[in-house]
Amino acid sequence: MKRRKLGITIVGSGSTRIPALIGSLIEYKDRFPLKKLTLFDINMERMNSMRNYIELTMKEYYPGVEVLFTDNEDEAYIDTEFVLCNMRAGNLEMRSLDEKIPLKHGLVGQETCGPGGFAYGMRSIGAMIHMVKKIREYAPDAWILNYTNPAAIVAVALDKVFPEDKRILNICDQPYSMIKSFGKVLNVDMYDIEPRYFGLNHFGWFTHLYHKPTGEDLLPKLKSYLMQGNDFKPYNAEQREASWLNTYKNVNKILSFFPEYLPNTYLQYYLFPEEIVAESDPNFTRSDEALVGREKKILDICKQAREQQSLENIPFLSGAVHGNMMVEVAESIAYDLKQLYVIIMRNEGVINNLPDDAMVEVVAALTQNGAEPYRIGKIGTFYKGLIEGQYAYEKLTVEAYLEEDYTKALQALTLNRTIVNPEKAKAVLDDLLEANKDYWSLH
Repeated sequence: MKRRKLGITIVGSGSTRIPALIGSLIEYKDRFPLKKLTLFDINMERMNSMRNYIELTMKEYYPGVEVLFTDNEDEAYIDTEFVLCNMRAGNLEMRSLDEKIPLKHGLVGQETCGPGGFAYGMRSIGAMIHMVKKIREYAPDAWILNYTNPAAIVAVALDKVFPEDKRILNICDQPYSMIKSFGKVLNVDMYDIEPRYFGLNHFGWFTHLYHKPTGEDLLPKLKSYLMQGNDFKPYNAEQREASWLNTYKNVNKILSFFPEYLPNTYLQYYLFPEEIVAESDPNFTRSDEALVGREKKILDICKQAREQQSLENIPFLSGAVHGNMMVEVAESIAYDLKQLYVIIMRNEGVINNLPDDAMVEVVAALTQNGAEPYRIGKIGTFYKGLIEGQYAYEKLTVEAYLEEDYTKALQALTLNRTIVNPEKAKAVLDDLLEANKDYWSLH
């Protein structure tokens, strides 16, 4: 059956991830056909740095699709059925501060975890609330697929402000990337792996990895491989920076203490914060890695396309993880495919010994009506305790932003496992407050 063509809007189209996302849209054009592609960013200059490459690529590989570049939010959401949200409030400049300010205090400097994630979350909340309100003016029935980080805090905020909006879906590509890596280690197709997973975003565990052709749970085999001294590596290890290779390797270390389930890579920040800080370079963090790595590579390619006004000798960029997942998720919803993904949703009994209002990360089938989760039942005391502490931090962060409440911000940071000490929490909060005064305030 021929699939109907769709209109989509990409928010945050000044990101260097976008050319690869365009590549994924092209590669999936028979499965997810487009009639209109709107690229929106508040920074037209940054978006224009990639515009020629995108225009040339669409003209070459996807003619007939209307392509609009705009910084006008009053035209960004017209005739759109899916909004893919990829914004970064404060750009890489603020990300650099998110990572470096905590390290100055001997705390984890990471963009989504710990005090850096707190600051980034406080910036993202207001921008995301504004975006949802604007989308609903022009596209009341559009699906909003949010990949904006820190996804955990953003998900809690959007659920609190828009509790009745059933067409907002928050999702992260790290579980998808891990499943792709599992497939490489196990020598099976990632799409033949049916996972089971529970937790919060960047704070969860795989409990099963069912092999669809045979029904076998591959998790014991994978754990055995890793616990025999074989390092866990990302599927594209040869392309990854040293810090990411160490991150994956720490999955082995977590398993050596807690072998029951396979942890999300981000749990390293919460379980080994002192070690992470000791290994970090306070003058060269992941934001710097991105700047000299992906940012430079993509912008150089786009510059070449702009200068020669052709794609000759220019690589075709596509997104093996981020881009593919975004398109697949939209495809499953648009055509009611009921494909399984690890997504973020209101608990409401999915994990029945956690609060109903927690925004948990679990496996769900994505349908035309939204997410249908696989229910977890009760989880063990250890996992429950970790999750409840982290969720309390996320909830207090959102309340601190909405109420401009300094005390709740301090409570949130003190609860965070990467900090714990209220003196350090106050010191880093005051520094972050000063650095972010153009984005959020507390009293």
